[in-house]
Amino acid sequence: MRARRRRAASLFTLAAQLILLQALEVSAQAPREYARGVAAFLSKDYRSAADWFQKAEAASPGVTDALVYEAKALIHVQEFTLAEKALQKYLAIHSDSHEALYLLGFVLHRENRPSESLEVFTKAAALKTPTGDDLKIVGLDYVLLNNYADAIKWLEKAVQFDPGNKEAWYYLGRAYYSDSRPAQAKTAFLTVLELDPHDVRAENNLGLVFEAEARTNDALEAYRKAIAWQQGSPRPSEQPYLNLGILLLEQERVEEAVGALEKGTELAPNDATCHFRLGIAYSHMNRLQEAQAELARAELLEPQNARIHYQLGRVYKQMHQMDRAKAEFARTEELQNGAAGALPRQVPVKPQ
Repeated sequence: MRARRRRAASLFTLAAQLILLQALEVSAQAPREYARGVAAFLSKDYRSAADWFQKAEAASPGVTDALVYEAKALIHVQEFTLAEKALQKYLAIHSDSHEALYLLGFVLHRENRPSESLEVFTKAAALKTPTGDDLKIVGLDYVLLNNYADAIKWLEKAVQFDPGNKEAWYYLGRAYYSDSRPAQAKTAFLTVLELDPHDVRAENNLGLVFEAEARTNDALEAYRKAIAWQQGSPRPSEQPYLNLGILLLEQERVEEAVGALEKGTELAPNDATCHFRLGIAYSHMNRLQEAQAELARAELLEPQNARIHYQLGRVYKQMHQMDRAKAEFARTEELQNGAAGALPRQVPVKPQ
């Protein structure tokens, strides 16, 4: 286990090592702004680091890799458009920089531009063999393109190349699950749990696999484990609460379901699925005013979702507000005729 953890060193540690080496290599000619950028980066003050690297490039154009490290700093604060601009500027001069190309491929992926990302990764791979993380992003590009066959192909290559890559195993499991391959998904999620015995996402998704296998009690246990493991987390996920609530509702354990769904909605107040499911749970308890409020909130968040309009119409009918009910049913029919999509049980397969 320790050996695996050492092999799976954090991206930040690797970036820090690279930036220190770069600073040593160019120290004789780099402007002082570059050194300040290094210091800010290593102290995790990424916005300041980006500013200093920008100034370093302006002071001595082309002398250092300041634009590359400006992009890295901007990636940390999720300023992907600015990161892309810095990398494109650097590549205009250094077109053979595999490091800049791989970073650009990642940035384009995060900007939801998978086709362009794949083109850049192809160029980068011609210069240097990709890492497991690079192959992971290639796989996720294919997920964004709804091409699960190729997504699985590249994610499988990612874990073959780097068996200790927990993230690659997780996304491979999600790709298997989305491609209706629950047995392989289970293997992937169990591998994640071998690498990290308290990984909340893997345990939560294992619950979905157990549901697919009609192992209801095991699924409930998995969701509850995931909830327990994230207690004290600064950013707990709503997903295990949502999945637990849905399953409890299917088991007609409505009061328990409401408690789980209320917590999920509290954690993700702008998630339409949480409000939708909570609204249904309230309607089962004949708490119609609360059901209407939750479904109306879901409708605001996803106005093109036919299922939400249909459930809201049913609640209005129970409340004897027939004009509103007819309007919602009419909107449901209109959206269904337009092939409206359905609410997902789980978040899409992408970086979180």
